[in-house]
Amino acid sequence: MVISVLKLGQIRTNCYIFHAAGCGTCGIVDPGDQGEQLAEWLKGQGLEPEAVLLTHGHFDHILGISGLRGAWPGLPVYCHPADIDEDDTTGMFDQYYPTVHSFGNITFYQEGDTVDVAGIKVEVLETPGHTPGSVTLRAGDVLFTGDTLFAGSMGRTDLPGGDEGQIMASLKRLAELEGDYQVLPGHEGQSTLERERRTNYCLRAAMGR
Repeated sequence: MVISVLKLGQIRTNCYIFHAAGCGTCGIVDPGDQGEQLAEWLKGQGLEPEAVLLTHGHFDHILGISGLRGAWPGLPVYCHPADIDEDDTTGMFDQYYPTVHSFGNITFYQEGDTVDVAGIKVEVLETPGHTPGSVTLRAGDVLFTGDTLFAGSMGRTDLPGGDEGQIMASLKRLAELEGDYQVLPGHEGQSTLERERRTNYCLRAAMGR
């Protein structure tokens, strides 16, 4: 699997572009909030997106959808239903932002679902806590952990919908996965699951529960 990462937007969200070697189509995990820039990058790489997979519904992970659909109308977008607000806007950090719902044509995925994108099989693991609908996406030996597990830390639980008990249970679940994985989080640097088991205080606390 070929994976590229672009840091997009005001919070430098990690947008991951993945595809099988030699494949001219790709999948996108969390398009950030610079969709037009992402679309130009994809065209420059000769890649056409098959689907957008969201780890959760916060603005800094989703606003790029509109720019991508400007280039590829009807592009499928997947999100857990617990992160689909009925309203088209939501407040955060004293500002209002579009919700996932506002983009329309959203496909739900949940625990145990698989999505085949660009020659890669992606499995959905429910890992709530940062948001009610946060998911980790497992593709081979890679975990796209969104804002659940970071290198050396974990996602915030003090935002609307956050729940510390849930995120600790989610971290414990990830820690108990068999074997090792690349950990590709929603912000900052990458890691491995084994490294996080040894050194991440939050993950170790969750393991002790």
